[in-house]
Amino acid sequence: MGPPDPLALDVLSDALGFLRLRGEVLCWSDLSAPWALGFDPDDALFFHIVEHGQCLVHLPGAGWTQLASGDLVVLPAARGHVLASSEASRVVPVMSLVAGEVRLPGRLRHGGGGGRTRVLCGRFRFDGRLAAGLLDAFPPVLVVRGSGGHAPEWLRLTTRLLAAEGRNETPGRSTALSHLVDLLFVLTVRHWLSTETDLPPGWISALRDPRIAVALSRIHAAPAKPWSVPSLARAAGMSRSSFADRFVALLGEPPNRYLTRWRVHVATRLLRSPGASTAQVASRVGYESEAAFSRAFRRVLGVTPGAFRRESQLAEGGQRRARARAARG
Repeated sequence: MGPPDPLALDVLSDALGFLRLRGEVLCWSDLSAPWALGFDPDDALFFHIVEHGQCLVHLPGAGWTQLASGDLVVLPAARGHVLASSEASRVVPVMSLVAGEVRLPGRLRHGGGGGRTRVLCGRFRFDGRLAAGLLDAFPPVLVVRGSGGHAPEWLRLTTRLLAAEGRNETPGRSTALSHLVDLLFVLTVRHWLSTETDLPPGWISALRDPRIAVALSRIHAAPAKPWSVPSLARAAGMSRSSFADRFVALLGEPPNRYLTRWRVHVATRLLRSPGASTAQVASRVGYESEAAFSRAFRRVLGVTPGAFRRESQLAEGGQRRARARAARG
């Protein structure tokens, strides 16, 4: 299958930009068989890159998946998993092994002295409310396979940059690592979109349909416009009924509901910017009244625009303090 259409990539970039992605490297692990690392449930997507050797990953309900040198695996949020040299290996909680580190990311050496495996472990964090609907199409275990023991070029280059920055002790290391993990997530999703032949319903699968992708790109480019099924169908070059049926089949929701969700996502970014009132934000995303906007916002995210703004300000303050502590070493 060829690369995604540039139009689809524009929509993909727009959507991923609203996830409030915060990448994190947990540890570079040098492991010797037998070994098994347990990862507790988290609100993040975990990832592991096998730089050398081979191992297994176990997700409850999905069984064991074999991994080899050059492979990347991404695992779902809110579910624990095990990374191991064999199914019979005794599981040790990974955080108990890195707890002695001064700070994350750490360097982990563990195991019984047998065959060696090197794994880079990390996680992708998101604003959970904004991720709802955008990441629903992710499979339980997403594996990017290497070839002949070598990772795809984009993964190999990103891994080398992560390793180089991990050895860097100069200021800005934590920020650089976070941005590189963010890039890794975007490249992984793009690779998955390019190669997966059987995507479940959702916005990612819709990007593979050139006509629906046109409609999505129009919504993303101008969310404040009074889009309707007829106007979007004309943009897609389809009849009204065919467009509506195809849209629901691919995205699992009608166009007007998708439009509302996208307007709310755009509004979250505007609400984080100082100086814009709720009424001004409402107007900029296509609502004639602040009350109508507030109802739609609460229906999608479960909080009012004002509450969301206050929560965001508190979270931003906490992140600034955390970055300042990291910069001080």
